[in-house]
Amino acid sequence: MSISIRFNAGECWSYRGKRLRFERHLGDDLLYFLDEARLGPFQVEGDDGELRAPDVDWALNAFAQGDLKRQRDPQGPPVRRRAALQEIGPDEAKQMDPMASLRAFVVRGLDALPETPRSDKSYRLALAKLWAAHPDLVAKFSGQPSPRAARRWMDERGAPGDRTLPQMVSMTGRVKRQPRICPEVRAEVHQAALWFWSSRRWSITDAYARLSESLSQINAQRKDSSVLSALKRPCRETLRKEIRRTESFETVREKYGLRAANTKFKACGKGLSATRILQIGAMDHTQLDGVAVFDGKEMLPLGRPWLTAIVDVYSTCVVGIVLTFEQPSIYSVMECIKRANRPKLHLPQSADQFPDLRGIFGRFDEIVVDNGREFAGVAMEDGLVDAGISLRLAPVGSPTYKAVVERLFGTLNSLLNEKLPGGVLKPEVLREFGYDPEKDAVLTLTELEELIWEAITLYHITPRRGQSSPPAQLWKESAKDDGIDVIGDDTELDKMLGAVKYPCRVTRSGVELFGLTFHDEAKVSALLEDLIGYEPVRSRRKGSATARVKVKYNPACLSEIHVWNRRTSRYVTLPCEDERYAQGVSLWHHRRLQEWATLKGEEFSSEADRLLVRAKMIRKLEDLAPTLKGKERRAMARLLNSPKIQSLSDGGVALAYAPSRHDGLAPIIEHDLLAPVRSDEGRKPSRPAPTKKRKPPKPRRAKAILDHTHLKPQTGDIADFSVDLSSWKEIDL
Repeated sequence: MSISIRFNAGECWSYRGKRLRFERHLGDDLLYFLDEARLGPFQVEGDDGELRAPDVDWALNAFAQGDLKRQRDPQGPPVRRRAALQEIGPDEAKQMDPMASLRAFVVRGLDALPETPRSDKSYRLALAKLWAAHPDLVAKFSGQPSPRAARRWMDERGAPGDRTLPQMVSMTGRVKRQPRICPEVRAEVHQAALWFWSSRRWSITDAYARLSESLSQINAQRKDSSVLSALKRPCRETLRKEIRRTESFETVREKYGLRAANTKFKACGKGLSATRILQIGAMDHTQLDGVAVFDGKEMLPLGRPWLTAIVDVYSTCVVGIVLTFEQPSIYSVMECIKRANRPKLHLPQSADQFPDLRGIFGRFDEIVVDNGREFAGVAMEDGLVDAGISLRLAPVGSPTYKAVVERLFGTLNSLLNEKLPGGVLKPEVLREFGYDPEKDAVLTLTELEELIWEAITLYHITPRRGQSSPPAQLWKESAKDDGIDVIGDDTELDKMLGAVKYPCRVTRSGVELFGLTFHDEAKVSALLEDLIGYEPVRSRRKGSATARVKVKYNPACLSEIHVWNRRTSRYVTLPCEDERYAQGVSLWHHRRLQEWATLKGEEFSSEADRLLVRAKMIRKLEDLAPTLKGKERRAMARLLNSPKIQSLSDGGVALAYAPSRHDGLAPIIEHDLLAPVRSDEGRKPSRPAPTKKRKPPKPRRAKAILDHTHLKPQTGDIADFSVDLSSWKEIDL
């Protein structure tokens, strides 16, 4: 049969990992390959099981199956062999070296000529023919190469029939050059680089100083030698390049720790993904890099507020935010979930031309959080179970797991925080420009929240990297297909999404919690009648009904609590008896007032006493306001004003149903809460107790051992401590 593959003598091939070199044709379609590992002829097994020389049919079948492959064995200088073996595409080769196309055109055109040029004159004539034959192609080149350059390209850049574009790329600056410093200095530079990575404390300047000292000591020892010359100190850039060359997982781990090394080198796993809106939400906190003031009149700076946000994974839309001076807590988490369930009717005027932004709200099926105390606590899980929302804890120490919300914080920081008056910049920038964030803080918390919503509006209408459309467009399309899940009775969330206290005891006087009494005569009587049957007989009081209950409360407002009635599967709201005192008072505030009363010796019992102590403390803080700084100002913000998140209007969200419209307005899908149908009767979720680090045991003090050997005289004899009373005399007094 005719040979369809051209085998040239000396070509390198590989067959299932074996390196072969084609030598010659043996006749009768037989091929002679040399096995370079055995330095003998390569043979294959025939149909009869005997070994024989491969033939053309075998070569065609092996080549078609991908077992027989031609291997490049480039000739020429080492740098050209390395260029031929690099795996780069044509576009990348042209980008690396614009001259690569010219070289490929010249060598391939000269290979196509009947005779290969020999002299400079023949090369000049051949190049002239190429330029005359292809005027359109050569128009993009700057000019003809010299005959000497063309001859060098023909000799070094591949062979006829095998001149690929990667071989035409210039390797100038892309290969390792012979070092110009002596081996002794290179060894010292390498040691200085490793010393730099040995501790977080050392800088490049410190490492360079150590290198200079080491070379000075070596030169001092070589000073009297007639054979060894002094070592020349390299420049600082040489050491810096060596430090960057030795940067690896091991060196970064040694200097900055395992977590930093994993963040820098460990490949990211698959992130969160969803197929529709409100399927998965990611929630997290961040402290804004902007100092806000307490009020618009005094302009008293308080510090940097905290932002809690929940982001839809599918569309990356921001569904709810909470801005407060309170530290991250279960209250800010639950408030963020409640705000996410409400339509965004308070957007700035810039959002009027985008009415779809007001429809970014709803109830998530699952929320992903980190392992913070406010997220991983029992109150969070219990509240989400009541609302029909699943909770997923991200892996410990993996902030990239919730990259969608981390990217939001980075975007807000670049869009807003760095440009705000009162923004926190780098220390060196603050020193250079004489900038004081507290003095320049002119934004109130309300104004700062309005600016954040302005930035979020821009975020919603701007396409994100990796997305085909802006977040708001993705939300609109998914809402049209799947609808928007919401919790219809928004007031029920106030009962379910709160801090949990269990067990508490309800008596005829109500429920006593945090030194306050919560009571309603009709509701308490109904609770006792419903729950008394669940109480063991032995634990009951004689003549008075009591019951153990689960209580939920809002840490930011102690005006009421919600008691779980497991017979009716409903929460019963009990108001505080001291209504005027508890209205708007947070748990933190209440405890500080108790401490204040204790220090002042006040009796903390009646409502009038509590109101009096509260008024005294507020007047004292108002007198001290101009001198308060930092932490004290933030404490003052929590004491004097209820949190910003309490400024929401009372009452739930009323949902109205409208007929279908031409613009595809999605229906609002109301969801019932799961609290009334919980099969566990509202039991507190159980989980293993958090592990605590054991403190190392204190070393026991060794008991004193009486040893009189140190009292021996220098002579080595044992001292005699007996008292001689023979010379004593009695004296009459």
